[in-house]
Amino acid sequence: MEKSTYRPDITATFGQETISDVSTIIPQLVQDLESENSNLHVPALRRLLDIILDHPGNKELILQNKIISVMNKFAEKINQNVEYALSTTILHLIGVRGIIDDKAILAGAATEPLIRMIHQSDEKISRCGSK
Repeated sequence: MEKSTYRPDITATFGQETISDVSTIIPQLVQDLESENSNLHVPALRRLLDIILDHPGNKELILQNKIISVMNKFAEKINQNVEYALSTTILHLIGVRGIIDDKAILAGAATEPLIRMIHQSDEKISRCGSK
């Protein structure tokens, strides 16, 4: 007999927040990100990434809550940690999702990760980035 545990299906409610919910959640996340408590940073960044993915047209919320400047705080610390990866991913999504209309900049945003892969010390990853 197989044991089962109750695990709520988070995918059932994932991405179903209204704009009103998001406008309430984002300031709380920004507060967590500005906190001295570094244990709050990764969960807040992950949650913010989910919101940015699920609600692509919220330029006003991004600007009102100064998300770009908060993400820059983490992106400035160039040490390959989770905060750096999540914050730069969020900045990338904000950039390619309509705040920037310049096609040359968007093309650069697409090629930058490939250039990083090419310069990896891992030869397999480097080769994949160059193909």
